[in-house]
Amino acid sequence: MAGIRRSPYRRGEARAAVLEHARAVFSERGYHAARLAEVASRAEVSETLVYRYFGSKSGLFEEAIIAPARTFVDGFLVDWEEQEGGPGLEEKVRVFVVQLLAFVSEHQGLLVAWALAQRESGPQEIATDGTHGQAVRRFALTLVGEGGDDAEMAVSLALGVILSVATFGDLIFATDSPNRDPERLTEAVVQFVYAGFMAQAGR
Repeated sequence: MAGIRRSPYRRGEARAAVLEHARAVFSERGYHAARLAEVASRAEVSETLVYRYFGSKSGLFEEAIIAPARTFVDGFLVDWEEQEGGPGLEEKVRVFVVQLLAFVSEHQGLLVAWALAQRESGPQEIATDGTHGQAVRRFALTLVGEGGDDAEMAVSLALGVILSVATFGDLIFATDSPNRDPERLTEAVVQFVYAGFMAQAGR
């Protein structure tokens, strides 16, 4: 009689393991080439269980790749909303840049996988629920106290600078450049983004 294969996880652990291995597979293979069977194999669970948890590949992608970004945005904005008489724009920009640089540096693979997935499959398959646009608008309101096209443009360009610096720093800066120093680079990005906000706001 064949032995019954026991799950390597305690109750509640399997879902987290699937998400962890899904992030690796999506980062390595891209959205289109990723297979739920490989995610299941790496996580040592059945493919049926993966479908039970997430419903589809796009559902798994949403939870593994997009959810961390949404959690970061929500946490950042809640912190600011709870402050009374918050700091000025320059200090807000500084915190925004420092926290976002840290997040992007930690999740480079996930963000690249997300960007490539949008190109491979389009937004119709990967339902982001307006994550991109809504986050930009909420950041604009938090940072400059108003929305509108100019504020959103400033936030969008700031996000682009931060994503580029954190993800492609090795391509942007020469190996021996002093500009690769994290503190110097962070301060430069803060001042660049702040100047951009001031210009867009007409201040």
